[in-house]
Parts: sequence; C-alpha cells; structure tokens
Amino acid sequence: MAFELPPLPYPKNALEPHISAQTLDFHYGKHHQAYVTNLNNAVKGTPLENQRIEELIRSTYNDSSKTAIFNNGGGRGCRGNG
Repeated sequence: MAFELPPLPYPKNALEPHISAQTLDFHYGKHHQAYVTNLNNAVKGTPLENQRIEELIRSTYNDSSKTAIFNNGGGRGCRGNG
C-alpha cells in the first residue's frame, strides 16, 4: 500500500484572505504531494514499503543510508500502511 497525502480537513479557501486558495493548493497539493511521491518511490520494492509511517520514521532516523526516506516521510503529514 502506498503512502498518501490526506485531504485537508477544510476547504482550500478557508484561510483567505490570509492564505489564498491558490497558495494553499500549490503548497499542499503540489509541494507536499511531491514529498509523498518521493517517499513512495524511495521505498518501492523494499521491506520499508509495508511499514506504517511511524515505524518507517523510527527505522530510518539517524541512518545516513536512508536520509531520503526519512526526509520525505518525516513530518510531511503522509498517511498509509495501516
């Protein structure tokens, strides 16, 4: 099961006029989605691909060979694998 970016719990225009719907769409829909896509690509075909996000973060923390996985999965609000 692939990791996914959960939907926002509010409409994209809910933060206007402070943050525009366009800015939120770009930041969340494109920028954060890129982290999730990169994470899925990095774990594809490895045992990490089936771990819950919490387990994945714990198992990659402080492991320099898994920095890309940790950086793309850590704190990005992804969900998946249980």
